[in-house]
Amino acid sequence: MKNAKQFRSTCPLARGLDILGDKWTLLILRDIHAFGKTTYKELSQMPEKIATNTLADRLEKLTSIGLLTKTRSTKNKLVFHYHCTEKAEDLVPMIESFSKWSLKYLCEESEHADFEQVMEPVNQN
Repeated sequence: MKNAKQFRSTCPLARGLDILGDKWTLLILRDIHAFGKTTYKELSQMPEKIATNTLADRLEKLTSIGLLTKTRSTKNKLVFHYHCTEKAEDLVPMIESFSKWSLKYLCEESEHADFEQVMEPVNQN
């Protein structure tokens, strides 16, 4: 993964954005880590309405760079399960901080209750 040719810059922030900077990657990691979604079908039903081809592309990318593992279901050989690796789990504090920043500066006070309701299952873990 540390092949410099894969990145547009030597800056660590720019390199991180090369991997995480699209509008879907962090939401996929959120749904797997925080909401326990593991299948393509479950992930395709996120409230932000990700296109199926985009989801397939991101899952392949996240698996290939070691943020997710992909295993075949023992119950249905056509279904795969995705799980966060340690590499992805190390992003959780950053994702939580970014969410708190967004809540503070990008959301109206009236939206805070909606956020708390959405995050309730996460806070119980």
